Amino acid sequence: MKKFLAAAVLAACSMSGAVNAATSFSNSLETTEISQTGFLDKFDSSLGTLTGVFLNWNGQAVTTITLTNNAAQDQRLRATSTVDLSFSSNDASISAILSAITLSMQANSGGFINLPTGGSQSFGPIADSDFANFSAGAGDAILAAFTGPGTFSVTCESLSGITLVGGGGNVVSSQETQAACGASVEYAFSPTQVPEPGTLALLGAMAVGAGALSRRTRKA
Repeated sequence: MKKFLAAAVLAACSMSGAVNAATSFSNSLETTEISQTGFLDKFDSSLGTLTGVFLNWNGQAVTTITLTNNAAQDQRLRATSTVDLSFSSNDASISAILSAITLSMQANSGGFINLPTGGSQSFGPIADSDFANFSAGAGDAILAAFTGPGTFSVTCESLSGITLVGGGGNVVSSQETQAACGASVEYAFSPTQVPEPGTLALLGAMAVGAGALSRRTRKA
């Protein structure tokens, strides 16, 4: 449905001289580790000449951290959970752009805490997000990678973990983490020229006149 709506909008835009087209996707949260893929439309060159591209990719994570103190004494510590998302594509040129940046989301215990012996404490759910973008203008060779029929993929994969500072090695930590990714692409283009309504009417009148003149010539 998104592709159909985009095509309809672009068809109207080419008539009015608008120069932007965009598609996007957003995946739902899943328990880590994740591997998610979405697809974005390439630029349809029948609409005109591509003059710019703006690619955005993003990630989100929701985490709950649980700490349990098994030591014989109270412990002071800080916990930090991290979810890193790496990106790639089925198009090698676009994949090189995506893989250059890793998105990182974090959740923590809010600084150092005092955890009593035998005690357990949970933090969360804590949400975090991150994004990156890339843009290129007219004349950039990378525009060719975004032009053509069909789509290109955007795939994200997660690596998550938790680190503790303090606790003496006697604090057990666990995390429940969900993550997701999405992406969007926007194209700037010079639309294919469409004759103005006045021009079309003039051409039609000229054609009718030429036909009448031809008929009169044959009668003479």
